[in-house]
Amino acid sequence: YQWFAGGGGGGAYPDPSYRSDGGVGGGGDSGYNPSKNGLSATYSTGGGGGGAAGNGPLGGSGGSGVVVVRYQIGASQSGSAKATGGSISYYSGKTIHAFTGNGTFATTSDWSAATVEYVVIGGGGGGGQDDGGGGGAGAVKIGTTPIGAHPVSTAIQVGAGGVQKTAGTPSYFGTPITAPGGGYGGTDPSPAPGG
Repeated sequence: YQWFAGGGGGGAYPDPSYRSDGGVGGGGDSGYNPSKNGLSATYSTGGGGGGAAGNGPLGGSGGSGVVVVRYQIGASQSGSAKATGGSISYYSGKTIHAFTGNGTFATTSDWSAATVEYVVIGGGGGGGQDDGGGGGAGAVKIGTTPIGAHPVSTAIQVGAGGVQKTAGTPSYFGTPITAPGGGYGGTDPSPAPGG
């Protein structure tokens, strides 16, 4: 799961050689000189925004989260979905629903009660002004849950990445399965700790 929820790189002032890359999993790089903003994290990874390298520039935005749901389909039903919502694809005998924005996972009339697998990743935190990188998503939730007989409609929320010095927001697959957003980067001077 290294492709998700990387932390943002910390900025450095005034020496640009102290800048840092964002973490593996979509984290934004820090600003590389006192006039450069931190870079934003990669969309749909829950990565944290990069910290700015000075007091004038801004920290990068955190990456939005993602919700992915998949379930087994019969060999004779390859390439068929038994629910709607998200971007639908098929791999290795399973149907996959990937949500990069809010939506609804809703069963269709040919759905039979089944257990689905899920990955839920919150939005990443925004980078701080003058140094601190934003935190990656506050949690990556991976598991299984039963879905009953049709009709079932489950609300999906995809957390937004935080802008400079604000936390990311949570993602959920139905409210019981929630992954919080990542904390925001700290700010200098003061010092003001991150969230």
